[in-house]
Amino acid sequence: MYNQGMPKNSQVLRLKEASQLTGALWAAYVYRENESWQAGDFYHLAKPELADLLRLLNDPRSAPWFGKVLVGGRVRMHPLTGVEKLPGARVYGFPAGVMTLVVAGVPAELSARDQRLWRLATLVDPPPVPSPGEVGLLQQTVMELQQTQQELQARISAQREAEARLIQAAKLAAVGEMAAGVAHELNNPLTSVVGFTELALEELPHDSPVRADLDLVLKEARRARSVVRRLLDFARQGETNRVKADLNEIVEDVLLLTRHLMTTNHVQMTIRLGDNLPWVLVDRNQIKQVVINLINNALYAMPEGGRLEVETSTAMRYNRSWVTLSVRDEGVGIAPEHLQRIFEPFFTTRGDRGGTGLGLSVTYGIVTDHGGMIEVESQVTMGSAFTVWLPLEDVS
Repeated sequence: MYNQGMPKNSQVLRLKEASQLTGALWAAYVYRENESWQAGDFYHLAKPELADLLRLLNDPRSAPWFGKVLVGGRVRMHPLTGVEKLPGARVYGFPAGVMTLVVAGVPAELSARDQRLWRLATLVDPPPVPSPGEVGLLQQTVMELQQTQQELQARISAQREAEARLIQAAKLAAVGEMAAGVAHELNNPLTSVVGFTELALEELPHDSPVRADLDLVLKEARRARSVVRRLLDFARQGETNRVKADLNEIVEDVLLLTRHLMTTNHVQMTIRLGDNLPWVLVDRNQIKQVVINLINNALYAMPEGGRLEVETSTAMRYNRSWVTLSVRDEGVGIAPEHLQRIFEPFFTTRGDRGGTGLGLSVTYGIVTDHGGMIEVESQVTMGSAFTVWLPLEDVS
């Protein structure tokens, strides 16, 4: 009888691991009892296939072959003729104790390395002591499997990120087309409302009772026209002008414009600009808009003040070089249920404070149009960090 002292699940696990390491399609323990072969534990065999295996083992024409495995203690290979329903082109037999074999079906001839792995995987009593070379082989195999698993996980993660960006880009493109049409339709009547309201106000005396109403009409019309301009920005109407640019210089220009906002909002700013940053091929005005939007977003998140960090650097990802821009704040943070929607057009949590939900959508559109990525990390009450990745091309 075969290895009765070992737990059954352990034997099946060995069959499974050896099969996965060597590419075997199935494996089974078989033992000689009452002048016939019987099946013990097995891996990846259906009942009809197991019955077919036993017929092969007990076929008188196969007896000499299997007998040599038992008597000689040597690995033997038996071709499958196609009559059997067993998967694979060959059956290998490995001695596994007194009157016990391990048989495995493979699609092609096993290498000497794989045969050694199977010999180590057979459960004999007492168990074999592997040689230093066999131990090294097993260790190398384990390391190769671990490395392959890590590479596979990295590829799956990269594919999921790419799919998410494609879905978001498709959504933005569809909304962008609609937004462009709506914006153009609204722009003309709004221009007329603003123009005629201004003319009416010029004609009215200062003490007219309707002046306050017209002032309100003018204010709201101008606000609506501002939203229309943002819609057009979101739809990216107009030609882009991409030139070689220093991201540090763009950031410094924007910070000069927003420095007074930092002071009035009681925000302390920390700037870390990377040394000798490579130039990138970008539309300077559009990237300025990205930086402005991210800084404004951070200021809105810190109504009571706080600390704002702006950092540029270089990084490697997906086997290519990038220039990165990070904007971190200590604000209110973003709730988990909102985190997946922040780049959607018109989605805002600041509707009561004049938010239009277009700032981050415009930012996302500009960055992806440049072949880049934008990522966000956030915890409620702990703050948020937005990171823009711009690809480094040959801009020499």
